[in-house]
Amino acid sequence: MKICAWSPEYSVGVASLDEDHQELFEILNTLFTLMADGSDDKPILRILRELMDYTRYHFEAEEKIMAQMFYPDLERHRVSHQKLVQLMDEFYKEAQNGMAIFVAVKVANVGLEWLKNHILKEDHLYYEYMTKQNLHF
Repeated sequence: MKICAWSPEYSVGVASLDEDHQELFEILNTLFTLMADGSDDKPILRILRELMDYTRYHFEAEEKIMAQMFYPDLERHRVSHQKLVQLMDEFYKEAQNGMAIFVAVKVANVGLEWLKNHILKEDHLYYEYMTKQNLHF
């Protein structure tokens, strides 16, 4: 069940980061599918863990590239990442307490909106900076 999909408007001009964003959309789609199928806690917890792990991996990769380009707003961007990771950790702990399907609904809604808004607003700022500086990664 595809609820969300990456499209070229989400491109940040860095192929590896675009691929990461595509993967995050796919993980969220898997979560939506599990919810629609009425899955029990175990597969939902597995996909929530995958989403958390991949999000952390992506944030590290993105922050590394921003550091390499000397992106002046890196620290603010990093704080935004940290806030989401903290929220996801809280959601996961809640899910482990037997509320996985309810948490999945929150994660799916919050995660999808956060991802779309973050890419289109926050990530596009470093894309604009990269373009103005004529940088390629």
